[in-house]
Amino acid sequence: MASIKYGCITPNVTGREYPVAAAQYFRHDGVNAVYLDGSGHVTLGLSATATLKGIAIVPKGRGAGTSDNYWKSSATAAADSVFVITDLEAEYLLPADDTATAAMAGNACDLISVNDGTATTVDVGTSTTDVFLIQAAGTKYGGTTTDVVVKINPAKVQADT
Repeated sequence: MASIKYGCITPNVTGREYPVAAAQYFRHDGVNAVYLDGSGHVTLGLSATATLKGIAIVPKGRGAGTSDNYWKSSATAAADSVFVITDLEAEYLLPADDTATAAMAGNACDLISVNDGTATTVDVGTSTTDVFLIQAAGTKYGGTTTDVVVKINPAKVQADT
């Protein structure tokens, strides 16, 4: 099941469809930040990823996966595709690793993600890769205290591959 809680909260955003790299795990209730690999295939952003292309819209169902918690791409690169929001003005309501407060607005923060189907979150208290900029506490938009509203940091947007 695709998440009806998390994702882009900005109307009329821009993006495009990209082929997906092999065996990528996209959580239905996760962050799903992505970058493009050297072949131009969408690859899940991991905790140490320094630049992002955008946020992927996860297809419904399991794909090649075995759990209702995530959709997994085919073992063959480019066999699947996903839509990626690349709009620099887009804001996202996403799960965080800790309590997000209004005072955090403007802070740069990181991503907690591994490509194995486990939960992916925004690391609101860490500023190492600075891929996100906090906009508001998630409670402002119907989320819980451990949800946050972020934008992708424009200084960390992936250039052409």
